[in-house]
Amino acid sequence: MATLVETLRAHWLIAAFGLILFIAGSSVLYWNEGRAVHTMMALDETYADVYSMQFTEEEQDQTFDNRIVHLSGPIICGEPLTEPDYNIQLMAVKLRRRVQMYQWVEEAIDNHFGDSEDSVHSDTRSYYYKREWRDDLVDSRRFNSRRGHQNPQRLPIESVLQVADAVYIGKYELGGEVKNKFNNYHELTSDIRPEDSSIKMHLGLYYHANDVFNPEVGDLRILFTYAGMEGEIYSIVGKLQGNKVEPYITTRGVPVLLLHHGEISAAELFRMEYRAQALHTWWWRFVGWLLIFFGVTCNTKMLRLLLLRVPPLMGLAPDLHFPVTGNFVIAFSLALTIAAIAWILHRPVIGACLFMAGASPYVWLTRNLVDYQRVD
Repeated sequence: MATLVETLRAHWLIAAFGLILFIAGSSVLYWNEGRAVHTMMALDETYADVYSMQFTEEEQDQTFDNRIVHLSGPIICGEPLTEPDYNIQLMAVKLRRRVQMYQWVEEAIDNHFGDSEDSVHSDTRSYYYKREWRDDLVDSRRFNSRRGHQNPQRLPIESVLQVADAVYIGKYELGGEVKNKFNNYHELTSDIRPEDSSIKMHLGLYYHANDVFNPEVGDLRILFTYAGMEGEIYSIVGKLQGNKVEPYITTRGVPVLLLHHGEISAAELFRMEYRAQALHTWWWRFVGWLLIFFGVTCNTKMLRLLLLRVPPLMGLAPDLHFPVTGNFVIAFSLALTIAAIAWILHRPVIGACLFMAGASPYVWLTRNLVDYQRVD
């Protein structure tokens, strides 16, 4: 059997790569668990002091300045958002204009497969040209063949996002960061045609084109979407500063601001947020574990030599012929142990559970080893 030094010399490159993966996975896990701990503590702190506004007459005589509040009700917009050229006037939190231009697009491939709308062949590559609707300008000056494939140099109409200046729930105004969380966009459809006869409508889109079915390079099409229509019911948790709802900054400096569509109680809002944070945490745990698993896999031979030298850990040594199971167990144990370190000081019960789960493969294999030695 080769020694540890001989194995390291023979596989130093893959061992170094595996070490990098292991460090990266450990860093991801430690960062993720630290983030999860602080987020959960921030939610706990916020939930402990939240007050649900009922919009009663008794509340009119009370002051809630600098209090954490839960609001639920229909949103009210101060002024409409408008697009005069398209006869659009909408009472909503956000109105987004998305502009696309019909342009030439170049594709370069090494193999000579079938032609597209237009193609140019060179000794090493084939360049194909086709026309597509694109959000961003395609610089035709960078094309391999510019002749007959010229795009306009600018967009005559830009994409833009309008945000209402004043939005309320009851008498309380929503701050800028609250309005930024309205991101559930819906397509805006209208039967009112623009006054400009050169602008055509088709399937909810506005076309600056002679023929919507046969567009030419330089033609435009525009899609309008909105978020937060006036009258829709939303539920919010934030801090009242004066008459405006802003994020609550916890004692640890973590901002907390919750917003969901519908009439939802404070308890249910926090339950939803806890669930979302748990799913987010487990996703990053999987990413960290995967990096550690590949890092361990790159160092299977050296790990086997190391573990075989320690009798209590011999059962963890991966089988060189079937290494996946052993590597899986080692990566699983290491990942949970790293996670436990981040939790143990703040949530001892969670930290202890993670640590015991991480140690369980070692305990089980050690027990089997002891039983085997007794039989001998």
